[in-house]
Amino acid sequence: MNAIRRFVFGMFLTTVLQMSTGCARAPSFDILGSFFPAWLVCLLLAILPAVALRTLLNRYVEIAWPVLMYPSLTVTLAFVLWLVLFR
Repeated sequence: MNAIRRFVFGMFLTTVLQMSTGCARAPSFDILGSFFPAWLVCLLLAILPAVALRTLLNRYVEIAWPVLMYPSLTVTLAFVLWLVLFR
């Protein structure tokens, strides 16, 4: 019975903590009257450096799984841009 009580209390505490997190407004950009989320802008900005890194990598390294490598590179650059611009 004690284990069930601890489990229920843990679930209650987890729910309360998740609900009490900040509800701040998400960063967004006004582009021609329409609001775009900042992560989408970071993703679009990350495509150009990913293409540049792709050409450098093709020149010096043979990539075994390009289908996984290039989207992962783009997403990593988007995360870096997000951290730099929106800490």
